[in-house]
Parts: sequence; structure tokens; C-alpha cells
Amino acid sequence: MNPTMFTHFFSRCSAQAVHHLTRTLIVCFSLLACGQAYSQVAVRLEMSKPSFILNEPVNATVFITNHAGRELVLRGSGMHPWLSFYLTSSGRVVPLARHVNYKPVVIPAGQTVSRTVSVSSSYSLGMVGNYTCVATVNMPGPTRNGFTSNRVHFTINKGRVNWVQRAGIPSAPGEIREYKLLTFSGNRYMELYAQVTSANTGMNIRTIPLGKLLSFRKPSATLDGDNNMHVLYQVKPNLFTHVAISPKGEVLAVDQHKRGAMGDPRLMTFGDGAVKVAGSIPYNAAAEREQRKKIHSVTDRPAGVFNR
Repeated sequence: MNPTMFTHFFSRCSAQAVHHLTRTLIVCFSLLACGQAYSQVAVRLEMSKPSFILNEPVNATVFITNHAGRELVLRGSGMHPWLSFYLTSSGRVVPLARHVNYKPVVIPAGQTVSRTVSVSSSYSLGMVGNYTCVATVNMPGPTRNGFTSNRVHFTINKGRVNWVQRAGIPSAPGEIREYKLLTFSGNRYMELYAQVTSANTGMNIRTIPLGKLLSFRKPSATLDGDNNMHVLYQVKPNLFTHVAISPKGEVLAVDQHKRGAMGDPRLMTFGDGAVKVAGSIPYNAAAEREQRKKIHSVTDRPAGVFNR
């Protein structure tokens, strides 16, 4: 359109039409400026590890850097959370299991804030396979501008069953629990897991990561009189961890032990149904650190004595 035609077009428009057109242009430029300001936001995604076993929590950390030149407040509302994820597996979109509204986040200008969340609490990750995850940070305002992170790949596998036991629940007649010890070496080291499931329904109650495991000695497990699960496993050449887990999948106790005079610690069941660690020396890391502080080096000198 040449200038003459452009002038002729506006001369035919009513004053009201020109007013509406002007307001539309102002809004468009305002949104463009707002988008340019918010585009100064960097989002980076990291998974807690590259491989998980089926039904364990899949945790991710989102790092958000504010380059907008002013403070940003990220706050979700209703069905529109400020943080969301897009997951695929074998080319298929992983469905959202439930909506989660994360707590608001305030990011000062020029700073980075991180948030660690459980992706498996909102997405259905109940299948073995390879997954791809992208995080999206949604900016406040009616436009719902979103900025995506890098793509992160992770896998979900089945662990190796080392021990399994079924037992009834004293407080719930007819309800049967299945306890398992699982090992997994997909992250370059051996990991140990405890798993509690309902044998009645097959539903996973909880899968608990117990940490790294030394393979010098096979982990042991047993049930006490209340059908709580007890696990004893080696974490260092001279250190063992004991964990007690309830039928609800709750961690009841964690304590550590060193070898005693008679060799490796072992689980022992007493006549009253209690399970304890026998043949060990109880280990308290904090107490040992305090004890070491009290031990003077051979180079130390009493007050008033100088080295020559």
C-alpha cells in the first residue's frame, strides 16, 4: 500500500475505529516489551541421577536465573502452576497424573534460585523404559508466557530382588504385605532399596532408597514380632547400617554399627519378637568427631611452651 492509499484508508475510518486501532497497537507493543523483559530468564534442569528403579521417587532440580533486571515472583493459580514438566517415553507423551501447585518463588534480580521436586508425584512413571523431561517456568500475567529448560534423559529399570517375605498385618486382619530388598547398579555403583507392597492389590506402598552398598557382604533382612522389616547392610569396609521399616513404608529407625570382636554384625531375633543388631560396636559419627577433637597432635605444646 502506497502513502496515498494509506492516507485515504485512514480518512475513511471513523474516529472511534482509529481509537480502537491505536489502543490495540499500544497493547501489542506493551506485551512485546513485557515478553522481552521476561525472556531474560534462564531455566536449567537436572535429574538427581541418570537411572531409577521402578516406583522410587524421581526427583528433579530446576535452576532459574533472573536476568530481567528486576525481582520476579513466580506464583501459580488454580490449574496453572508456575512450574510444569513435559515428559515423553518411546515417543509417547507421559500423562499428567495429578496437578501440583508449587509454592511461590521470589527471585531477586541477577540471582539464581533452585527448586527440587518429585516429578513422579505428578506424572505416571510406572513403566520401565527411557524417558525425556523438559521443565517449563510460566511467567505471571494473562499471557502465561513460558520458558523451557534443556532436555534431560533418564531411565527407569527393574531392580534385582535379593530377599522377599510376605506377612500379615496384626492391626488389619486379611491385609498382607510383601517386603523386598532390591539392588541396582545402573548408576556406576551398587544401590540398595527396600520395597513395601500390598500383596492383596499389588499396589506399591513405598520404595525406599537406602543408599550405596558394598558388595563384600550380602545384605540381610528379617521381620520382628510386629512385622516391621529390619535390614542390615555394609556401607563401608568397617561400617554397617541398620534400618527398620514399618508395614506402611515408614522408616522407624536408622543406626550404624562397626565390627565387634567376633566379626561382622548380624541381625538377631529375641524371644519377645524384638530384632536387634548383635556382635557390633554402636557407631555415632557426631560423638566420634567430638572425641577426635579432644585428641592432641604430637606437635601440640602446652600453653607457655614454645617450639625451638
